[in-house]
Amino acid sequence: MTPAPASERRIDALDGLRGLAALTVVMHNLLLIQTPTGPGSHLLVALLDRGWIGVQLFFVLSGFLITGILLDARGQALTHFFARRVLRIFPLYYGTLLVVLVLLPTLGALPASFHRDPAHEAWFWVYLSNWIGPYFQGAGPFPHFWSLAVEEQFYLLWPFLVGRRTPHQVVLLSLAVAALGPLSRALLLGLGQPEQTAYQFTVCRIDGLALGAAAAAAWRVDAWSERLVVHAPRLAAAAALVLLLGALPTHAYRIFGWWPQVLGYSALAVAFALGVLAIAVGRGVREGLAGRVLCHPGLRRVGQYSYGMYVLHVPLHMIVGLPLLARWGLAHPYPTAVAVAYVGVGTLVSYALAVTSYHAFEIHFLRLKDRYPRAAPLAA
Repeated sequence: MTPAPASERRIDALDGLRGLAALTVVMHNLLLIQTPTGPGSHLLVALLDRGWIGVQLFFVLSGFLITGILLDARGQALTHFFARRVLRIFPLYYGTLLVVLVLLPTLGALPASFHRDPAHEAWFWVYLSNWIGPYFQGAGPFPHFWSLAVEEQFYLLWPFLVGRRTPHQVVLLSLAVAALGPLSRALLLGLGQPEQTAYQFTVCRIDGLALGAAAAAAWRVDAWSERLVVHAPRLAAAAALVLLLGALPTHAYRIFGWWPQVLGYSALAVAFALGVLAIAVGRGVREGLAGRVLCHPGLRRVGQYSYGMYVLHVPLHMIVGLPLLARWGLAHPYPTAVAVAYVGVGTLVSYALAVTSYHAFEIHFLRLKDRYPRAAPLAA
């Protein structure tokens, strides 16, 4: 049976995948224990220390979804695309900056422990913090906003590169762009630049976005679509194999180091792109155990509010969580039980705050997206 056009399908499992990525990143960033001291803390760190990998999954999903939107409406004006992106992203992002960097300092409501660097803060307002952050000491007020800067720069430039190209041309373009990722990371590390440059610079993380884009384009190549459906289980198996093989030389995907950064980031991008494509094209894959887990309503709901969770969890941690722990007489080294409870409560509170933000604030801007309907897919 001929599959329905890609543009006509919504994949519930991808919402769950986004939720899974959000949970891994949030719990990773809420981890209080940096140096484990006992069996319990070693287990906790082992479980949560690789949560940074969720950011790479976010990049692949973003490349996949955004490129799909652009290809389905290729050749049409980009005005509505940019308007819809602005209405989805800017209100919460700039609202958070205004509250934390303007309102709370004016009211004298920031805790003394909250680190600020005015010279660094200026770059947050223009989505360029990822190019500056690696050279600043200290965490800064929004250490996680670098990834939002990477994605915003991608959203700004990628539509013009995709342009009127066919899906097959976009596959080739995406693969060429993806090669810049490991090459640039190897160059920077070879020149002795800080490891954070290879972690945060847009060109160094472009392989995740570009390989997600390649997967979206491949799904839309007419000559490939039916074969991709047939081979969806093999795509899923290939994703698992790449993930396993990549773990060996990268010490199970450590965040920093030559092999983890040069090879590991790309291995994750390849594995995630294959996995996302397998989920997208294969009903059998989606109906398997992993697909059923990803389609769970709770996980999909986390995916719905994942943007708010990501934006808000670190300010919540730095402005409320850590000062509360200090007030209660808790500090480094934190007991394992306290660290576990903090991750659990912090994740739940971040979710609740994201839900509140979505329905009380963001929804008013999202309703304006109806004025800029997504362009209808062009006939082949």
